[in-house]
Amino acid sequence: MAETTKGSIIEATSRLMAIKGVKETSLSDIAKEVNISKGTLYYHYSSKDDIIYDIADLHLNKITNELLKLIENFKDQSTPEALLIVVFEKILSAEMRGKLHLYLLGDAIMGNDSLKQRFKEKYKEWSITLEEGIKLILKDHDTSYELLAQIFLAMLDGFLIQKMIGVDDLPLEGIAEFLVHSK
Repeated sequence: MAETTKGSIIEATSRLMAIKGVKETSLSDIAKEVNISKGTLYYHYSSKDDIIYDIADLHLNKITNELLKLIENFKDQSTPEALLIVVFEKILSAEMRGKLHLYLLGDAIMGNDSLKQRFKEKYKEWSITLEEGIKLILKDHDTSYELLAQIFLAMLDGFLIQKMIGVDDLPLEGIAEFLVHSK
């Protein structure tokens, strides 16, 4: 029961924060959304920050696992360009998670130091994961895989921001082609 309630709290909080934002979502809102008392909410989470940390961990781990899975399945893709397009589209298609990612990043940037530290750790992990994946994709490519991983992360965040503001015509195919064939 406790895990189900915690899961419901995390799911409801994620939804509320994606709609209202981190700061505007109150513990009362969360309890009401889950249909539990504030006392029950406090039993599972002593503060909103504790919920945010669990959401951030879940969110960041999900993105990491999806990246790993896509890279592991690379051998099923016909070309490196096709894999890059799949990665771009997969990350951009999760709209609720995209909004939550940007809200959590915003909260980290605006002074939530614990959340900022979690993001720093995850970006480092993502960079290493991407670097290894890029080595598989661009075998024998005369380039810095570490640099490409950093560019890739920055592009994904930029694509996500553009998607959230309504830019629908991102040239993903052209970008993938450029990344694969530039030296």
